[in-house]
Amino acid sequence: MLKKMNRIALYIAVTAPLLIFSHANAEQITMPEPASINLAVNKSTETTAFDLSHSASSANTLLMPVNINTASESELTALPGIGAYKAAKIIQWRDNNGEFITTTDLASVSGIGQATITKLAGKISVTDL
Repeated sequence: MLKKMNRIALYIAVTAPLLIFSHANAEQITMPEPASINLAVNKSTETTAFDLSHSASSANTLLMPVNINTASESELTALPGIGAYKAAKIIQWRDNNGEFITTTDLASVSGIGQATITKLAGKISVTDL
């Protein structure tokens, strides 16, 4: 019985942040400092809901799949195996041909093969979630 309770507590501790992030949006939010820390200065810290720049593994960690139909160059370069050159090629293809219908359509971009698409599985999408 104690093992079950420990597993349930662990499950809640692990999944609770995921539930919070799944309902957050990527717009900037302002988070004020607690008043008890500094009463003399009224500062605020701006961050985005998905800002991972402080993380050592931010280049390899994505919280949500990147929509390849709307992603910027910096969002695309955060994907594994996609550098600035390939990101520019994806955007150029998208501008010339329209939206990608499926994630496998990415193979029609010059320089992106099936191995790259396999590596990106689960990290890209063609719709906003």
